[in-house]
Amino acid sequence: MTSGGTKLNIILCEGKNDAWFFDEVMQEQFGDRVYTTSDRRMDKLQMLLERSCFNFIKDQYALIIFGDNGRRTIIEKILGRVVVDTLGKVGDDINTIVILDDDGVRYEELKKNISDKLKSISKDTSKFTNNLYPTLEETDDSFILNHPKGRGIIEVQLSTVPGSLEEQVTRKCIEVKYPTNLKILENGPHLALDILAMEYYGGDNEKLIRETSTLLKDEAWVANIIDRVR
Repeated sequence: MTSGGTKLNIILCEGKNDAWFFDEVMQEQFGDRVYTTSDRRMDKLQMLLERSCFNFIKDQYALIIFGDNGRRTIIEKILGRVVVDTLGKVGDDINTIVILDDDGVRYEELKKNISDKLKSISKDTSKFTNNLYPTLEETDDSFILNHPKGRGIIEVQLSTVPGSLEEQVTRKCIEVKYPTNLKILENGPHLALDILAMEYYGGDNEKLIRETSTLLKDEAWVANIIDRVR
């Protein structure tokens, strides 16, 4: 993917737990060139992507990580906002990785949800005017949006977390550090995460997630995501 300009990576994930996790995982590759926001404030993301701020952001950071409130919000609101605010306006390439918990849903179904949303956006007369509609190309593992005036490209890729991020973190944390406490998992991943944090991390869920991320970085699903951010 290239239009000849510079490129910014954006990770859109389902919540603050995911944002903390991927912020920690990506530090090894990008160091302090990662900007992470986990407070669900879309206005903050919009500010970062505005033309007046974008040039500064792309010079300072290689990756923006944004965590919001679940799959539906990411697909229906946040992804569309990224496309509309940048395509044809900033003149640079955007590599967007949407990371969703699969929750037992097939990859093809999740990908179709993204495909439907991007098709809708690319034909929306309220978003793109004067017949300057972007073209949408779909490959096996990504979508590419091109502006008709050649002002940058947006590539959208889907990656999934088996089950959920909370499930992966709690299982690995107990498996490696606290194998005698397997019963905690019977509470479900979200409550199990809270219990583990309370018992072993002083109630600090973020610390638990960040420390456990190092135990998961060689898992296939994590390696796949790291490979997509380039």
